[in-house]
Amino acid sequence: MRSLSNRKISPKELAVNGWEKFGSRFEPGNFGRKYVHRNGWTISHCGHPTALWPYVLEDPDGRMILTGAAVSGRADYGVAWPTVASAVDYVRGRLDGTIAEPTHYRGINAPR
Repeated sequence: MRSLSNRKISPKELAVNGWEKFGSRFEPGNFGRKYVHRNGWTISHCGHPTALWPYVLEDPDGRMILTGAAVSGRADYGVAWPTVASAVDYVRGRLDGTIAEPTHYRGINAPR
């Protein structure tokens, strides 16, 4: 079973991995950080200042990918991501083929 990263990630590392910061947390309707990958993945903060697992990861089709995808291969298990780095590491693994596409999605997030 894989473990999730608790490391910090720098703006430079985000850029090297294809991520760009989107907007500002001070814009109306934007309550937290958001990052967009050049292939369409998004990571967004829920906006709650004391959340322990605050990062929502969505694939290019808009399906929410929970942490279970990284540790068990099931996108419908787990919770949101603890750090931006853990979500970036997961996406990197998906793109380079070291992590397989999840086998299950939750409800309306199921592939069409």
